[in-house]
Amino acid sequence: MKKIKIKTNLLAGLVMGVFAIVMLALLPSQVRLPMWDSGAPSPRIIPGICLVGILICSAILIIQSLVFHKEHIYEFVWDHEKHELVLILALILFVVLTRFIGFIPAGILIFCGVQWYENERKPIIYIYTILMVIFVFFLFQNVFHVSLPAGFMERFL
Repeated sequence: MKKIKIKTNLLAGLVMGVFAIVMLALLPSQVRLPMWDSGAPSPRIIPGICLVGILICSAILIIQSLVFHKEHIYEFVWDHEKHELVLILALILFVVLTRFIGFIPAGILIFCGVQWYENERKPIIYIYTILMVIFVFFLFQNVFHVSLPAGFMERFL
């Protein structure tokens, strides 16, 4: 059994610190300012505050780990974590498939596939899952007015 020891404070601080710095650098190109100044706060203010907060918390975690040696060490055992890694990969595959074949087919394939992987064999659960995927698609489309990718089903919807 291969074990990897992970210092959680140090790793979380480094990963989230890098994330916050990258997102702060990208923020001006991703969130545009209004064409005229209406006196309202900038649309960048809330994301900026959140990212600075993440950066401060990351620095605190790194200081706790390196200076004060406050650390929780987690042993990552590959044999115990394979199941969860398959589920994470399924969610990544869902995102990729959504882009190419659309939300409804990707949702039906991945969510029913995950249930099969989790040993769910009751047909009613699969019917419910299919109906919920379709319901969520139309909820976003007609209530929230957010277009989810329809893929090849676009001509039918």
